[in-house]
Amino acid sequence: MHFADQSQSASNGMEKKYLIVNNGSASGKYAIYKETGEKIISAHLELDEKDYICTFEMNDLSDSINISKSDFEDGLNFSLSNFISRGALKDKKEICAVGVRVVAPGLYFLENKITDSVYEKKMLEAREKAPLHISMTIEDVRRLKKIFNKIPIVGISDSSFHESMSKSVERYAISKEITEKYEVQRYGYHGISVKSILFKLGGMLGPLPRRIIICHLGGGVSITAVKDCKSFETSMGFTPLEGAVMATRAGDIDPGAISYLSEKLGIAGEKLRDFLNNKCGLLGVSGKSSSVKDLFKLESEGDKDAKLALDIYVHRIKKYIGAYHTVMGGTDMLIFSATVGERSFLMRNRICEGLDVLGIRIDKDKNERSEGINSDITGTGSRTKVMVVKTDEMTQIARDMRSILSGKPEPLGCGIFSK
Repeated sequence: MHFADQSQSASNGMEKKYLIVNNGSASGKYAIYKETGEKIISAHLELDEKDYICTFEMNDLSDSINISKSDFEDGLNFSLSNFISRGALKDKKEICAVGVRVVAPGLYFLENKITDSVYEKKMLEAREKAPLHISMTIEDVRRLKKIFNKIPIVGISDSSFHESMSKSVERYAISKEITEKYEVQRYGYHGISVKSILFKLGGMLGPLPRRIIICHLGGGVSITAVKDCKSFETSMGFTPLEGAVMATRAGDIDPGAISYLSEKLGIAGEKLRDFLNNKCGLLGVSGKSSSVKDLFKLESEGDKDAKLALDIYVHRIKKYIGAYHTVMGGTDMLIFSATVGERSFLMRNRICEGLDVLGIRIDKDKNERSEGINSDITGTGSRTKVMVVKTDEMTQIARDMRSILSGKPEPLGCGIFSK
């Protein structure tokens, strides 16, 4: 379906606008974009310690308000109502298309597609593989179709960027027959975030180096090696469970240990997946919090479990950086992004400590002044440029959705990369 085919779905005389939906494991994000791609307003709903907070951004200004748990859980209607009351949207009929971030394993989800009946059926089938994200997406799409039943709702793949990984990277060491029958392979996630960072870097710096490592450190954590504008390797696999330690996800763990715990704890299937997704990671090790900010505070107060959780987190990230440095033949640029990567100078400092063996050094003063802003924190004598870059998944979703609706691919910007 091309944009021209569905343009009549917006009321005559109204400016056509896109609604973008990006719900993560611990937050909800909604935004309105002009058809031309400029953001009008956004809402970011999250649980901050014990309070539910919504931060609105409009006209380069932001304000945060406390919201109820019910508003958080019905973030779609809450956000739409506020978009209207704040003057960013006259009427829901102005919205001519919706873009939704989709995190789901399976070859079907490696492409951006209109969410028709076949797409919904495929999402239901994928739910047993990765319930944490896909369950929310299924509910989002259902709610969206009740409100916007005559406009296209586009599923934007969080894995499509990683389709360039080689077979030796994406394949697990299981038989070809099982691999193909059940489509069990490494898909990788946070691809939308990586694309947005590369696009932004091109605008900031011009020609970019060939070998880049991107640390997306949020509730979910992934480390991605980018070579010549393509995904070379990434830490997440079949589901977003694989890889580095995350807020509540275990990350890499011996399958034998999982089998053993399944027997000892008397849990399997959905309950086992819930355990690994929601009760492990930083929360599981510390026994107190999944928040890096909270754990730094607890560590300073002498909490040994909090210290251990942070040590494990840092060690795993360092290990991935070192591994990717090796397989790419070096690192020209190291990037920190997402909530923790952008906001925590303490975490950036701890991760980079000792990485001078790889030619990676940061300037501690610059690092401490780089809270939530795009900045160069490269230290003297570093062979690798180190940067903090704010991810912008929402704008990238709008960009990808416009490409699908128009039938015209929008280039990532590979031509801006230096050789």
